[in-house]
Amino acid sequence: MNIIAQVLGVLATIAFAISPQQKSKKAVLIFQFISNVLYSLQYIILGAFSAVATCWISIVNNIVFYKYAQKDKEIPNGILLLFVAIVIIAGILTYNNIFSIIPILLSILYIYGSWQDNLKIYRIVCIIGSIGWFVYNWVVGAYASTLGNGFQCISSIIAMIRLDIIKKEGIKNNDKIKEL
Repeated sequence: MNIIAQVLGVLATIAFAISPQQKSKKAVLIFQFISNVLYSLQYIILGAFSAVATCWISIVNNIVFYKYAQKDKEIPNGILLLFVAIVIIAGILTYNNIFSIIPILLSILYIYGSWQDNLKIYRIVCIIGSIGWFVYNWVVGAYASTLGNGFQCISSIIAMIRLDIIKKEGIKNNDKIKEL
């Protein structure tokens, strides 16, 4: 069963690492959804129930936020606060040790990152989250995911450079060329 958990972790990592590379919020949410489904299965096998709870909440969160993105509507603050409250309650109910707080805090961070529309902020959240999940995954024995978190962090940094820095610089340079 441990091998199955590790394979699920690798697949989840790949799906998650693709998410910050996306240019639209809808695409980000689709890859988050796939990743959360796979991660939840992995954590069920490993008995890491705080992570299972946060993944299930994230799955629902991804669906709700996707519905708003489809309609091009802003997600109300109340929905953000509702999901944060649900994660906190789940954290209290699944508390096992000090490390079980990590998925709760990271889940709140990701909820915020996917709630707001600035994908640059989302990519920063992915970098911070990857570091936090690295620690948690190591502790619970999700070793494939631990390695994957390093890959996710690198993917998020590349996405920031490619989509936020180079793209921004390219726009500035195009404006300078037009001025000539």
